[in-house]
Amino acid sequence: MSENLTREIAQYRSELLKIEKYKIELDVSEAQSKSDNFTVTSQISLIQLHEGSFHIDFIGDSVQAVCIDDQEIDFQYDGARITFAALTPGAHEIMIAAKGKYSTSGEGLHRFRDPLDSETYLYTQFEPADARRVFPNFEQPDLKAEFAIAITAPAAWTVLSNGAEIHSQPAGENSQGKACKRVIFATTKRMSTYLTAFIGGPYHKFSDVYSGPDGDIALGYYCRETLAEYFDFADINTVTKQGLDIFPQAFGMPYQWGKYDSVFVPEYNLGAMENPGCVTFNENMYIHRGHTTRAQAASRGNTILHEMSHMWFGDLVTPKWWDDLWLKESFAEYMGAWGLVNGTKYDEAWEAFTGARLAWALANDQYPTTHPIIANVPDLEAADQVFDGITYAKGAAVLRQLVSWLGTETFFAGTRLYFAKHAFEAATFGDLLAALSEASGKDVQLWAKEWFETPGVSQVEVTRLAAGVQLKQIGTDPFTGEDIRRPHLINVSGWQLDDHKILQRVADTNIELIDEVMIPWENLGGSEVAAILPNDGGLSYLKISFDRASCDAFLNYDVNDSLSRAVIANALWQEVRDAKLKVAKYLEYVMRNAALKQSALLNQMLKTALQAIKDYLPVQQRKDFAAKLFTTGMQQITEFAETEDLGVIWRHTIAELAPIATTGTTQIRTLLHETTDQELRWALLTALANMNLLADGELAAELEKSHSAKDELAYLGAKASIPGTQHETLALLLQEDAKLSNLEIGVLAAGFMAATTPAAARAALPNFFERIDQIWRSRSQEIAERIIYGIFPRTEIMAADPDAEVSLQREAKNWLAAGGHESALVKIIRDCLDDSYRCAKAQKFNS
Repeated sequence: MSENLTREIAQYRSELLKIEKYKIELDVSEAQSKSDNFTVTSQISLIQLHEGSFHIDFIGDSVQAVCIDDQEIDFQYDGARITFAALTPGAHEIMIAAKGKYSTSGEGLHRFRDPLDSETYLYTQFEPADARRVFPNFEQPDLKAEFAIAITAPAAWTVLSNGAEIHSQPAGENSQGKACKRVIFATTKRMSTYLTAFIGGPYHKFSDVYSGPDGDIALGYYCRETLAEYFDFADINTVTKQGLDIFPQAFGMPYQWGKYDSVFVPEYNLGAMENPGCVTFNENMYIHRGHTTRAQAASRGNTILHEMSHMWFGDLVTPKWWDDLWLKESFAEYMGAWGLVNGTKYDEAWEAFTGARLAWALANDQYPTTHPIIANVPDLEAADQVFDGITYAKGAAVLRQLVSWLGTETFFAGTRLYFAKHAFEAATFGDLLAALSEASGKDVQLWAKEWFETPGVSQVEVTRLAAGVQLKQIGTDPFTGEDIRRPHLINVSGWQLDDHKILQRVADTNIELIDEVMIPWENLGGSEVAAILPNDGGLSYLKISFDRASCDAFLNYDVNDSLSRAVIANALWQEVRDAKLKVAKYLEYVMRNAALKQSALLNQMLKTALQAIKDYLPVQQRKDFAAKLFTTGMQQITEFAETEDLGVIWRHTIAELAPIATTGTTQIRTLLHETTDQELRWALLTALANMNLLADGELAAELEKSHSAKDELAYLGAKASIPGTQHETLALLLQEDAKLSNLEIGVLAAGFMAATTPAAARAALPNFFERIDQIWRSRSQEIAERIIYGIFPRTEIMAADPDAEVSLQREAKNWLAAGGHESALVKIIRDCLDDSYRCAKAQKFNS
């Protein structure tokens, strides 16, 4: 079966064909039955431009018929491609009747049954190339077309697609005797196959209308009926309207896609997806049964605006191929934060970006498999793996630097030229650069080459000298070995302690850094300043190597600026990751900020503190440090209720710390008795399960209170985290016909790792590297990645022989050396091996 489409084949088809229109008839009327299949017909109107043969993509159960210009023809189908005799140049109508398969992996047409009310819900997720799991098509972004979609489904269901519903008619009964309907949707404007959406089920609807200068837009918000009481309609609707206020003005073009639906769906792999007119969101991430912290609400708002900006960047103008995936994702990442700051009450968005998203980018960019922002994506398997921190967060950070260099108004003037010229087409980075150059009069191409075409991270090194402060950019291109010479426009500030032992900014200056720069002391407040902060405000993408005095000052004293604090926190965390700052000092810093009101940054700092304890400390030190952080957390929850942000964050952190600290049983039990927050209850029960302190039937009794999907998933994860269950969990994970969903795979893998020591995990799966090729071949890419990443053996350097190479590293290197593996799988193992070396280095450093 030939699922993996190459860039060369895609380019060939785009030169051969022009696609005019798809007419899709999807029949999901039997979705409530036990059948794993649905039927679909795909009628494609195209123009073949010259002589040549081609294939049509479809990953499904079977193909019943292929008709060319109303004549049934012979064809071949290998499970991924439909081929037939070459056609003559000219206009043709191709009709394909096929049978597809429902998914439980979050790829294609995902089917979910709500355990609370037994209702069935459907949704689709196609990016980068899973529309072919639902209807036969040309699965590449540059072959855009109009889409006329009709869906036959149970009559009681809500049925949605990209276009507005224009007609519904009775369609008989299904095999369960339930009435059905056929819903016809308005034909879309030209767009890519991966942006089509098919939604069905008894979704609960909230609605409103946005009235703007370009007319009214119907707003629909949907979630499962059993989650409707938790849906934060007021905030979600407000942010959506604020986005529709600000983006058409910024981009100089009205919203183009008719109505605007937001559908919150179960078992979703991503945060959200920008299907025009029918955006899908991860209900697990954005619908909360307990208190929603400001950080959570802001994160949801960021995602709403991220996806909305895609209606222009990505949907209106689409990358020709996945090399330019960043062209939409980096812009959407940037515009999500920009939109929050300039259009909503969540004006702390750049602080959250600097604290969490930038850390994600830096981690990805330091793997041996790093890539330039403009990636080399030879095929679809590679495309699936560039949805990473480089494509999203590094690209957004670089765009922030670009906006600083060009000026905000000039930047948006360039984007307006870009949209006006390429609307409803596929475009390249070169097209955007041309528009930005025209708007700015600057040579954007040269600037962009250093930033977008080179991989890796550089850092600014701070040295105090008699004449002033020397800043030097240091870094090596991991591919060429040459020095990185990116132009950074950054703000550098000097800080001094006030009478309250708070660091105050006393002076700052803007500089351009390429190689090295000397800043006179008078520009930074004098030679006696306590600390120097390069890249204050986080306007550029780089790591910071503090001088010792500045590092000590930032570790021991707070600053009076929230964005500067986020820059400092991320810089200190990078020092921990690089084994340059002791975990003990970092944990003291985190505990000193235990009552930090910036909930997004506090949450990020506590996550990194947990990672430092679990991965970067020698095993014999973890218990004591976890106990110290646990004690700090217990002090905080006496100050903050679970209906306050800090109360929520610290209670969940305590639940994660207790099994490491092997203490706090009484406190965990007390919190469990006091709370009605169901997510927190499961976190606390999982902690007790992991400590093997549950009474018989206690997990089952909790599940009996509510058999919601979240509860069943939490029960599965808690049960898997009980010590001694690792063999049972592993057997279930590796059982190919277990039909586990994507989220079930995730919680089982996490439970397996929590329930065992590294040695016990290796004993349970001694032949890990002999199994992974089969896992990769037998599962979808999403499921295979979840399993392999999830159960990759952990690193644990023993004090008795800290210089010994752990056996998993030897095995991983031998597996890589043997060759013959899929390139996407090789990337996973190389990244995991790099994590192993980083852990080992940090554990030795902290011994």
